[in-house]
Amino acid sequence: MGERLVIDNISYSYHNLDGETLAIKDLSFKVAESEFVAIVGPSGCGKSTLLSLIAGLIKPSSGSIYINESSKPLKNTNTNELIGVDNKNNIKEKSPGNKIGYMLQTDQLLDWRTTFENVTLGLEIQDKLTNEIYETIEELLNTYGLRSFKNAKPSELSGGMRQRVALIRTLVLEPDILLLDEPFSALDYQTRLEVADDIWTIIRKEQKTALLVTHDISEAVSMADRIIVLTGRPATIKSIVDIKLTIDDKTPFRARSAPEFKDYFNLIWKELEH
Repeated sequence: MGERLVIDNISYSYHNLDGETLAIKDLSFKVAESEFVAIVGPSGCGKSTLLSLIAGLIKPSSGSIYINESSKPLKNTNTNELIGVDNKNNIKEKSPGNKIGYMLQTDQLLDWRTTFENVTLGLEIQDKLTNEIYETIEELLNTYGLRSFKNAKPSELSGGMRQRVALIRTLVLEPDILLLDEPFSALDYQTRLEVADDIWTIIRKEQKTALLVTHDISEAVSMADRIIVLTGRPATIKSIVDIKLTIDDKTPFRARSAPEFKDYFNLIWKELEH
């Protein structure tokens, strides 16, 4: 399994009228293809900033970020497809089709568009709607239980359905990496558990590489292959924990009953305490 993402010794500082604030310091890690990695850390330590750096929305003060490291250099023309950025804003590695999918804390569905129209929004903006794409969307809506809500407005959907629509909207753009910035935090607890199962199952089925930022230790342990624990600001890596749960037919909900679950929870809790 190849490396999908390489974070190489990156640092990032905020600048304002009061001076410079170091948010991330000398961060390095790798994520393999189809791996699901969770990132946890104290509030305000820079977790969301890290996702913004990976997405190319901001550039590191130092260090480099690579996606599909073996790809050939290619001039970047789209900020949303920014690949291999170093602190001088040079493009290190990029191949056609390298994309980042970004799911935020809210689903960002447009109230005046139907489910189908919300799913096609990104493709519409990129002028990439084809008959083949329409067929793919229909198949995804059918597979993930949204076919009968194809013409529904967001106000007619449950919180879980809205998040599924948001994920399908992201998947049809065929991203190489999914960045999930606390995508369940706006949901009530029961819905959150159900949607975590839905989203995890879809990501696994589609064999996507995913990074999840969360404050919820249970969520991280139940969903991730590995958990990266960050220190307080400036964020550095305190530890990386491999998660191996002995449970059949794993889903995030079932994972919570695995015999090792409590041990991993306590381990991460202690890491965050000190």
